[in-house]
Amino acid sequence: MVLFFCIREFYVKKRFKIKHKGLLDEGRKKIYIAMESIIYLLIIFWIFLQAKFQSVSPVLMILLFGGIFLLRGIEEWREDKPSKAYYHEWLLFALLSILFIIGLKIDL
Repeated sequence: MVLFFCIREFYVKKRFKIKHKGLLDEGRKKIYIAMESIIYLLIIFWIFLQAKFQSVSPVLMILLFGGIFLLRGIEEWREDKPSKAYYHEWLLFALLSILFIIGLKIDL
Protein backbone atom coordinates (compact mmCIF):
# COMPACT_ATOMS: atom_id res chain seq x y z
CA MET A 1 0.00 0.00 0.00
CA VAL A 2 2.83 2.40 0.86
CA LEU A 3 4.63 1.50 -2.37
CA PHE A 4 1.45 2.16 -4.33
CA PHE A 5 1.01 5.55 -2.62
CA CYS A 6 4.60 6.54 -3.42
CA ILE A 7 4.25 5.52 -7.06
CA ARG A 8 0.93 7.33 -7.41
CA GLU A 9 1.89 10.57 -5.67
CA PHE A 10 5.54 11.00 -6.50
CA TYR A 11 5.82 9.42 -9.92
CA VAL A 12 2.51 9.47 -11.79
CA LYS A 13 1.16 12.80 -10.53
CA LYS A 14 4.46 14.67 -10.77
CA ARG A 15 5.61 13.20 -14.09
CA PHE A 16 2.35 13.84 -15.93
CA LYS A 17 1.46 17.04 -13.98
CA ILE A 18 -1.97 15.71 -13.06
CA LYS A 19 -4.48 17.99 -11.35
CA HIS A 20 -7.42 16.27 -9.68
CA LYS A 21 -10.94 17.25 -10.76
CA GLY A 22 -13.75 17.43 -8.24
CA LEU A 23 -17.29 16.17 -8.71
CA LEU A 24 -18.75 19.52 -9.80
CA ASP A 25 -15.73 21.11 -11.48
CA GLU A 26 -16.37 23.36 -14.43
CA GLY A 27 -15.97 21.71 -17.81
CA ARG A 28 -17.13 18.23 -16.83
CA LYS A 29 -19.92 16.78 -18.92
CA LYS A 30 -23.24 16.32 -17.15
CA ILE A 31 -23.45 12.60 -17.99
CA TYR A 32 -20.25 11.90 -16.05
CA ILE A 33 -21.42 14.04 -13.12
CA ALA A 34 -24.75 12.19 -13.05
CA MET A 35 -23.14 8.75 -13.21
CA GLU A 36 -20.65 9.59 -10.49
CA SER A 37 -23.41 11.09 -8.31
CA ILE A 38 -25.41 7.87 -8.61
CA ILE A 39 -22.41 5.86 -7.50
CA TYR A 40 -21.91 8.19 -4.50
CA LEU A 41 -25.58 7.76 -3.57
CA LEU A 42 -25.15 3.98 -3.75
CA ILE A 43 -22.14 4.26 -1.44
CA ILE A 44 -24.16 6.29 1.08
CA PHE A 45 -27.00 3.75 0.86
CA TRP A 46 -24.49 0.92 1.40
CA ILE A 47 -23.09 2.66 4.51
CA PHE A 48 -26.60 2.88 5.98
CA LEU A 49 -27.17 -0.80 5.19
CA GLN A 50 -23.93 -1.72 6.91
CA ALA A 51 -24.95 0.26 9.99
CA LYS A 52 -28.28 -1.56 10.13
CA PHE A 53 -27.12 -5.14 9.39
CA GLN A 54 -23.67 -5.17 10.91
CA SER A 55 -22.60 -8.33 9.10
CA VAL A 56 -22.49 -6.91 5.56
CA SER A 57 -19.29 -7.44 3.55
CA PRO A 58 -17.18 -4.42 2.44
CA VAL A 59 -16.59 -6.00 -0.97
CA LEU A 60 -19.42 -4.03 -2.62
CA MET A 61 -18.03 -0.79 -1.18
CA ILE A 62 -14.65 -1.54 -2.78
CA LEU A 63 -16.42 -2.29 -6.06
CA LEU A 64 -18.35 1.00 -5.97
CA PHE A 65 -15.23 3.07 -5.30
CA GLY A 66 -13.51 1.17 -8.11
CA GLY A 67 -16.41 2.15 -10.36
CA ILE A 68 -15.80 5.82 -9.58
CA PHE A 69 -12.13 5.59 -10.52
CA LEU A 70 -12.88 3.59 -13.67
CA LEU A 71 -15.53 6.12 -14.71
CA ARG A 72 -13.16 9.04 -14.11
CA GLY A 73 -10.42 7.26 -16.04
CA ILE A 74 -12.72 6.72 -19.01
CA GLU A 75 -13.83 10.35 -18.83
CA GLU A 76 -10.25 11.62 -18.80
CA TRP A 77 -9.26 9.26 -21.60
CA ARG A 78 -12.18 10.31 -23.82
CA GLU A 79 -12.17 14.04 -23.06
CA ASP A 80 -8.52 14.95 -22.40
CA LYS A 81 -6.14 12.32 -23.76
CA PRO A 82 -3.03 14.53 -24.00
CA SER A 83 -3.02 15.23 -20.24
CA LYS A 84 -2.66 11.50 -19.46
CA ALA A 85 -4.58 12.02 -16.20
CA TYR A 86 -6.38 8.76 -16.88
CA TYR A 87 -3.21 6.88 -15.84
CA HIS A 88 -3.75 8.05 -12.28
CA GLU A 89 -7.41 6.99 -12.18
CA TRP A 90 -6.71 3.61 -13.77
CA LEU A 91 -3.89 2.99 -11.29
CA LEU A 92 -6.38 3.57 -8.46
CA PHE A 93 -8.84 1.24 -10.18
CA ALA A 94 -6.16 -1.44 -10.44
CA LEU A 95 -5.41 -1.18 -6.72
CA LEU A 96 -9.09 -1.43 -5.83
CA SER A 97 -9.45 -4.43 -8.15
CA ILE A 98 -6.68 -6.17 -6.25
CA LEU A 99 -8.37 -5.28 -2.95
CA PHE A 100 -11.66 -6.61 -4.36
CA ILE A 101 -10.07 -9.95 -5.24
CA ILE A 102 -8.45 -10.16 -1.80
CA GLY A 103 -11.79 -9.27 -0.21
CA LEU A 104 -13.54 -12.02 -2.14
CA LYS A 105 -10.99 -14.58 -0.97
CA ILE A 106 -11.38 -13.47 2.65
CA ASP A 107 -15.21 -13.53 2.47
CA LEU A 108 -15.32 -17.04 1.04
